[in-house]
Amino acid sequence: MASLVVIEGPCRGGHFPLKEQVVSVGRDDTCTVQILDGQISRKHLQVRLDEKLGTHFAADYRSANGVFVNDKVILTATALHDGDRIRIGQTTLIYLAADHADAPTAMAAATKKDEWRRSTMMGPG
Repeated sequence: MASLVVIEGPCRGGHFPLKEQVVSVGRDDTCTVQILDGQISRKHLQVRLDEKLGTHFAADYRSANGVFVNDKVILTATALHDGDRIRIGQTTLIYLAADHADAPTAMAAATKKDEWRRSTMMGPG
């Protein structure tokens, strides 16, 4: 089961398995995933599973500060791929397509993917 892992921000280390077809992320306590970050709207991000494609999509709930996938603002539903970085407010999440038993193993996997992605995008130092 896919999941979101918070790698930066006030909820760093949070691990959220995507158990439902539609997951809402925001400050509101009615959201599937609540993140208390002052730059995040009450309902900020939606992650939806397209069962036919077997792919999760990220969409902005018309938030005040936008949703960024891999540092690009998204204006329409955007397919997520393993290791994608999602930034909302001051919080960065990593999308993991694979199962992880618990938060520490998910965080280790997310950190490894993020380090690899950053080193490849930036090139040799």
